[in-house]
Formats: sequence, C-alpha cells, structure tokens
Amino acid sequence: MRIVVLGASGGTGRELVVHALAGGHQVRALVRNPDSAGFAPHPQLEVVRADVNDAASVAAAIGPDDVVVSGLGVRGRAETGTLTAGARAVVAAHPARIVWLGASGTGPSATKVGGVTAWLLRRMFGPEYDDKVTADTAVLAAGGTVVHSGPLSDKADDARLTLAPLAAVRKRLFPYGASRISVARLMIELATRSPADPEGLFLIQKAKS
Repeated sequence: MRIVVLGASGGTGRELVVHALAGGHQVRALVRNPDSAGFAPHPQLEVVRADVNDAASVAAAIGPDDVVVSGLGVRGRAETGTLTAGARAVVAAHPARIVWLGASGTGPSATKVGGVTAWLLRRMFGPEYDDKVTADTAVLAAGGTVVHSGPLSDKADDARLTLAPLAAVRKRLFPYGASRISVARLMIELATRSPADPEGLFLIQKAKS
C-alpha cells in the first residue's frame, strides 16, 4: 500500500509520515517545496512537489490505488480557502481512499459539543470555519473519511485516545484534544483498515480506564 500524505511538511503531516513509515508502508509526502522539507532519507519515502492551489500537481502525485491521508492545515486567515482547494484537488484525483483531518465542534460534530463551545469555535475560526466545513463536505460526498479532533498539541501519544463514529459519540462541553502523534496514529490505523469503514465521520474520544 502506498500512503500519500497531503500537507506533509506541517506538524501533523510530519507525524503522519513517521507513522506510515513505521508501519512499513511506502509513503509519498506532498509538499510545496521539497528542497526545504527537511525529511531524513528513507528507502520507503518519496518527497514530491505539489500545491493544493495547483490541482494538476496534486493529481499527478496521486495514483488510483493510493490512500491519501491529509494533515493539511492553515496558519491564519490569509490562507482561508486552502482546505477547500486541497479537498477538491484530492477528490478530483480519485484515489482509492481519503482520510481527512477536521476540527471537532465544526460542521456535523457541532452537535456533540456545548452550544456556547460551538458558538465560540465559529467565532474563533471566522472565515476558516466555512473553509473547514466545505472541505469536509467534499471529502464525505466523495466517499472519504473525516476525523475530527479537538485542539492539537505536541505532547506524547496518549494510548487511551481512540476513534468513534459520530453517531456513537456522547455530547460533552468541550471536544477531546489530542497530540499530533496520537492523531497520526489514529489516522494511519484508520487509513490501513480493510475493508474501509462505512462511517464517514469519526471523532477522537478517550477510552474509559
């Protein structure tokens, strides 16, 4: 299996690359500038230039048997539209499967957090909110899978964190946050399941001890 990582040079994207390689998979990391990506050489890793605002470059980097896992994010409101462009470019490339990272408390998962929290998230994200929802919607409509996480951190992996389908998640005031390492572990596990899960939207949860 070849796993194509979108947004591979970002914090979550790098963890996705690490976990995919650790699982013995062939990995193609998509970045805007391979010369400055800074990945250590690995026999199973290929670093390829692709820009989500250039859909042709994304399509050229994705094969029909590839599984695309996205750690794509935005650094600020000036990059609003990046997620939608990325989702549409990936969907148009027709990979075998897409696993996309979204934000808990946005779109359909807004029903799983408190009303004030949902309102605050919409205010905090501003125009990025609609960008996130539009990207998620495009992936789900294409039969892909979306993983919603709360705030991301650079902490160690928490083995108690797991994924649950949206319908199985109980409402709580604030969404569970997760480290980028945990998110990468869960997304790669989900991407490599066979057959693909029929549920479209998963939320990160904490298993009861």
